[in-house]
Amino acid sequence: MRNERTIVACFRNSIQLHKKRAMPRPKSNKVTLRDIARRMGMTPATISKALRDGDDISKETRKKVKKMADEMGYRPNILARSLVQRRSFMLGAVVPNLRISFFSEVTRGIYERARERGYEAIIMVNDELSENEERNLEFLSALGVDGVLIDAVPGSANNPVFERLVQRGVPIVAYDRQIDGMEFDSVTIDDEQAGFNVVEYLVQHGRKNIAFLGPTEKLFVGRGRFRGYKKALSHFNLAFDDRRVISCTLDSQDAESRLKAALDAGIALDAVICVGGLVAYGAGQAILQAGLSMPKDIMLAEFGDNDVVARLGVPFLTVYQFPYEMGQRAVDLLLRQVDFSEARKSPHHEVIDTKLIYHEIGIHRHD
Repeated sequence: MRNERTIVACFRNSIQLHKKRAMPRPKSNKVTLRDIARRMGMTPATISKALRDGDDISKETRKKVKKMADEMGYRPNILARSLVQRRSFMLGAVVPNLRISFFSEVTRGIYERARERGYEAIIMVNDELSENEERNLEFLSALGVDGVLIDAVPGSANNPVFERLVQRGVPIVAYDRQIDGMEFDSVTIDDEQAGFNVVEYLVQHGRKNIAFLGPTEKLFVGRGRFRGYKKALSHFNLAFDDRRVISCTLDSQDAESRLKAALDAGIALDAVICVGGLVAYGAGQAILQAGLSMPKDIMLAEFGDNDVVARLGVPFLTVYQFPYEMGQRAVDLLLRQVDFSEARKSPHHEVIDTKLIYHEIGIHRHD
């Protein structure tokens, strides 16, 4: 019994010693609205309104308050602001591939415009995989973003996810590609007209055996560009030959392999229209590997004015899609929904102009 009492006493003494030695919790040095109010002889409510440019606060007072806040090192509590205004002031942006200059430039337009409008953009990458995109969307929803901008994976695999976000009240805007089966606001180019314009340019430069390389069914932009291709062939009285419609994924290696097979089969080609940058890079590699020159033997055309195509070191035709403007306009369209300033029953679609550019980089022949 005596041993048990001794053990209990030792345990209590150990606790008391630990309490004495415990360091006091450091006080927070974070500057609050109350600190600024105390310094300026105003109420916290007045300070808050001044920092938010409230109309009932004079410009002179706003200026003084902001100056004092800056001098004291005040930083707004984003979480508190979110709870009060029921907004996170964050926008989610889902991008297919940041290694492609078109997508990276759209992304720059998104986050710079978002910042101008008082928001921050959370950038996610789907790598053209539906399972990645599902994780992206669920993460952004859980994060509580005020809206989502997306260049979606082809197909409708994630439509149930989109529907859940809509039910949760999350506004969504599609850019570059519309989403099959979903009625969202969107910002795109006129892909059919752009495809037509590319064929027109090639015909004007003496090309008659024009191939189309890329997805023609599942990918929204691929379908439109392919329609424009066929429409232009008919318009210029060029025969449609399904052997010159070479289907491939958006992967450069697949594009190279498919075009190589067509060239090995002896299919006559003097121009190749590629759905995008990676497809064009693969096509260029196949043409060079075949010992052909560009543009003398085959003229290369693509959409997006992508840096990856310039690595080939050959001249090429591109459809410039004004990606920075596309990103900015997508943000503006999304924030119209977030701000409830535009109530409409049908989706709103904005079309970005395009421009044909021929890059004179210099002819390179593979040896």
